[in-house]
Amino acid sequence: MRTTASSSKRDCFDALNQSNRSQCKTPAASGKTGDAATTALPTTDCHHNRSLVNKTGHSFKRTTKESSGNATGPFLSLSKLLLPSGNTSGTNSANNSNGSNNSNSKTRQKTNSKPPRNPTLITMLNNKGVIYIQRRQYAQAKKSLSRALRIAIKSEQQQESSIYFALRRGRGRNKNCNNLATNDENNNLLQDHSGNSSDESCGTAPTDFSESSSLSLEECTVRESLEDITKLLDDHETTCSDLCFQEDMEPSSLPSRASSFGEWSGVVVQTAMSSFSLFSSSSSTSQDVDSLTGVERCSSGKPAPFKHRAEYDEGMDYFRHPMRLEDSSPHMDTTILFNLARVNHNQGHYDDALILYKRSLRALEHCQHKEHLLALAILFGIGQIQYVRGDHTDSLNTYTTALSLAKAKLGPESLEVAACMNCIGVLHYIMPKGSPEVALFHLKTSIRLRKQLLGDNHIDVGTTWNNVGRIYFQQARYEKAMDAYRKALRIRRAEQGDSVDVAATIFNIGQVFHQQGERERALRHYQEFLRLAKTHFGEYHRDICIVTTCIGQVLHEKKDFKKALKAFQHALRVGRVSLGSLHPEIAITLNKLGNLHYESGDLDSALKAYHDGLEVELSVLDPGNPNICVTYTNIAEIHKQRSEYDKALENYKKVLELQRQYCNNPLEIANTLSSIGYVRHQKGDYQGAMDVNQECLRLRREVKGDVDEDVAATLTHIALVLLKMEMHDMALEVLTEAYRIRTKLSTKENRDIAFTLYNIALIYHHQGSHERALQFYLETARVEKAALGVAHRDLSITYYNIGQIYYQRGDMELALLNFHQALKIERECFGERHPTCARTLNEIGNINLQLGNVDALMANYMEALRIYRQAGVSDDHLLIYGRSLWRFECVQPEAAGAA
Repeated sequence: MRTTASSSKRDCFDALNQSNRSQCKTPAASGKTGDAATTALPTTDCHHNRSLVNKTGHSFKRTTKESSGNATGPFLSLSKLLLPSGNTSGTNSANNSNGSNNSNSKTRQKTNSKPPRNPTLITMLNNKGVIYIQRRQYAQAKKSLSRALRIAIKSEQQQESSIYFALRRGRGRNKNCNNLATNDENNNLLQDHSGNSSDESCGTAPTDFSESSSLSLEECTVRESLEDITKLLDDHETTCSDLCFQEDMEPSSLPSRASSFGEWSGVVVQTAMSSFSLFSSSSSTSQDVDSLTGVERCSSGKPAPFKHRAEYDEGMDYFRHPMRLEDSSPHMDTTILFNLARVNHNQGHYDDALILYKRSLRALEHCQHKEHLLALAILFGIGQIQYVRGDHTDSLNTYTTALSLAKAKLGPESLEVAACMNCIGVLHYIMPKGSPEVALFHLKTSIRLRKQLLGDNHIDVGTTWNNVGRIYFQQARYEKAMDAYRKALRIRRAEQGDSVDVAATIFNIGQVFHQQGERERALRHYQEFLRLAKTHFGEYHRDICIVTTCIGQVLHEKKDFKKALKAFQHALRVGRVSLGSLHPEIAITLNKLGNLHYESGDLDSALKAYHDGLEVELSVLDPGNPNICVTYTNIAEIHKQRSEYDKALENYKKVLELQRQYCNNPLEIANTLSSIGYVRHQKGDYQGAMDVNQECLRLRREVKGDVDEDVAATLTHIALVLLKMEMHDMALEVLTEAYRIRTKLSTKENRDIAFTLYNIALIYHHQGSHERALQFYLETARVEKAALGVAHRDLSITYYNIGQIYYQRGDMELALLNFHQALKIERECFGERHPTCARTLNEIGNINLQLGNVDALMANYMEALRIYRQAGVSDDHLLIYGRSLWRFECVQPEAAGAA
């Protein structure tokens, strides 16, 4: 569970606005851009709700060459995107105007800097919409903002009309008069939303900055980046027939070609494409958030797959608050569009939000360069949507562009740079090919800047500490992860109380304790998260399902199977209500439930749980997802335990096919081949077992080299197959190599070394080399006692075989001693009434027969026979060896003849 928090940066913005006031010039009432009085940027009670004043002046100008679809002047007002269609006559002659209309262009630049008419009404409507957004009354917010936008559009159209006639009168019979963009000509700027227009018909002429000495190269680069963004956003735009604010906009109030916002495609600016594709096309459908469960749902009502949680803030949406206006703010349409985008963003209507962000960014592109705060806000909104959708590469590119803009405009030590650094760090943590080192660098830089500017205990510092903890947890650096999480928890608790983000950090700490094996402490933290989560989300929520599954896992590890079973069953009930029956979390819980049943010995229930989990996984996961292979393997293991080798082999083959098609990890493939080799061995297909084991050996040696435990294990398996194929000498050679590898890997006795020694002894025993066999059996017993203890079933088998060697040598006393040791261990491991004990009693009875201990042998035979009968085993299992009677005659000579 990855979570964090974010909050306001009001103090920073106040300081920033204070430092920029001397540069913020607004047009005078007459609309001229001369020596206007400086205007302060007021702040509001809302964290990011501030008035943005567009800056105008003569820091640069554009010299444009108009053609069909090209805009004139240094700005492109929103009204040009909405002008009705008409004929395009006169546009060809516009191509001949290069610099002859510079005076007219300057006049247009000055006039376009005027605030729209009715600024007070527009400001009031926008700010009213902002208040509705803050109250989460999104329907009212849409209505208010839509009305504000409609009035702003009409005001700009009226200005366009007055400018046009003024310029017509001033130009007289100028031969370049056709250079003005009429309503008919501006229709060429409208792209049909079905997307048939080309760059040649809808792009603007290149921008000329040669006359703008005040515009630095860095500023030009940032402006080109913003132009690239609007260009690349076109790849993402999809047809949207029912957009957010259309419900309040009368079709008659807009030009005929702009009655649907879906047709507002705007102008694509022709610039050099950046080196990366910032906005790739997405097939994601519009999603909403269920108000009861917090689960994202598609229009069909089914749970929609998503990568990240809306409930928890990781600092990815820094500019989350809408923006207010003041009467003197020019380019009001840009801010209103941004606020409309925020409405849809907050509602989870991501397609609509992206289109609105695009409109706002395109309109902002033609404003003066000091609208950087609004540009950053738009970029953060776009990047966060891409992040939530799982488009991590696109999101990383967006935040990287925002970082370049923030450094260029606000300086490398600003809070906005810190916010960008945090987002880039989170993305490197999330992305499969991300770099943990790069993530840590960006997150630690963000912490340094935030502590320097906000103090050690600011909530944003806590957010970033939580993100740092996740990186350390991913790297299994649990002590560092715990330190970071505790810092985050201290800050978050002080600032937020029992918030969802506090709960998230508590859960993260629980995960660290779980990985460290401190199950009791992990359980307490999981239960604390559960208490807080129920307060915020209710009983039926995705995270209730997740944490209950974690609680079940801890109880399972503590061997408290009954409580673990209840926890898993409750997690399934919650998950099916909140997520539906087909969801990855349901599959995870089902597989953990299957593991519990398997370990408790209920193979039927385990198999059912695994099959149910597999059905869900095949429905919701990609075919190459490794969880599918794990479930197939678990199913195969149960069939193998039941000696249902055909079914086991069928499932193992499915795993192998998926691994070779999607995974291509040689070690994973080798593990599956080893399992297939075992099953074929048990089925009696020794040649098939030999083939797959040899392939397994080749793969493991290629990756791990010759001296490796898995290589030694494969050699042991091959040796066992060779034994079945009666190739004893070769089997002995292979086992000797496995023993050499294992003794080289570890000087400490372990079960694997004992197993290898036992099989070497078994081969010598089979070949009749009793002395060599006894030597290896005795060494096996020594290693087993050191590694497994004196009461392990493996040791009982070794003692039994040692007894047989002594019996065959005629050492009856030593044979009897070892059989008794074997019987003692068997009774401890299996119980006194197990058939294994009957077998050993049978052997002890045969030795007593050789020794002439009649009472003892009768007691041994009767006890063995009783155990066999109680176990339902035939009396034929009781064996009295014929050669044992012959040995009896040798040991007991004939009595002397009667006198």
